[in-house]
Amino acid sequence: MAGVTFDNVSKRFGETRAVEGASLEIADGEFFALLGPSGCGKTTLLRLVAGFEIPDDGIVKLGDVLVGRPGWALPPEKRRIGMVFQSYALWPHMSVAENVAFALRVRRVKEEERVRRVSEALEMVGLAGMAERRPHELSGGQRQRVALARCLAMRPDVVLLDEPLANLDVHLRETMQMEFARFHKELGTTFIYVTHDQAEALALADRVAVMDAGGVEQVASPRTLYAEPATEMVARFVGRGIVVPALVIGRTSERVVVDIWGTRLPARGAGASGERRSLCLRAEDLSIATNGGGIRGRVTGGAYHGAATLVTVQPDADGAPELKVEHAGPPPEPGSAVAVAARDGWIIPRGYS
Repeated sequence: MAGVTFDNVSKRFGETRAVEGASLEIADGEFFALLGPSGCGKTTLLRLVAGFEIPDDGIVKLGDVLVGRPGWALPPEKRRIGMVFQSYALWPHMSVAENVAFALRVRRVKEEERVRRVSEALEMVGLAGMAERRPHELSGGQRQRVALARCLAMRPDVVLLDEPLANLDVHLRETMQMEFARFHKELGTTFIYVTHDQAEALALADRVAVMDAGGVEQVASPRTLYAEPATEMVARFVGRGIVVPALVIGRTSERVVVDIWGTRLPARGAGASGERRSLCLRAEDLSIATNGGGIRGRVTGGAYHGAATLVTVQPDADGAPELKVEHAGPPPEPGSAVAVAARDGWIIPRGYS
């Protein structure tokens, strides 16, 4: 097994900067997620680990071994890397067992060892009785398991997963998330998981790197990313936080006190009196005030989510962004004048709206 290091890595395609100055330390045995919108550079980072791309700047290391630098990269077949693609990449004319064994044949693994590894891998992913089936005879989830078994049979030091659940329906994605977590726990191998789905990243990863425009915005545990986003981009992307301008006016023994459009609210984080800062609010920490105190505005809509209704409120203040409020019980009618109270907020360390 091995960890992965990116040291000030950049990769450009013509005039496009796919990755710019990325530095990451991924620990040996860690389940690490690269999260971000389409085009943010996360798949390019994965391809740099795999050896499919050569960095323009910086270096890439697997454990203590240098595998990529400007102008040179160790070939993929020499890296002990396993990769699971979104498209499964299975040979349609081969059986399940033949697909799993293919890379072992290419590497000239002896037949007895090859048969044993294929059997172990299929057993691990729950496909032991399907070795002779063809890919077209399998469901999407089963095809994904074959792709994973093929990867595991190689006994890689690092497993790379590129949007592996994107083609599956919601319920099957949830099942496969639990399976990936189980595989990682049993194997103890380093997993690097690329996704634009924050629910997957937060559910699976030990740590998550949020990327945007080729750069790394923040690296943290899922709980820290959600509760303490470092930038406005992370606040908006992870959990769809609401970013509003705030004026720091003082502090209590436990919280900073901020002013939002004439309403005082408690907030976590740091800030000096008189500073104008960006504040992250989350729908579950907002409520329709029953005593009339709070941010005044009008209801513009609502979406029923079962346990609660997500009520949209447009504050009366000029230029204020809409607020999303999780509201239990019958929601107020659109057009109603309401006040929104906040139980919590986070002062974003970097950025000011």
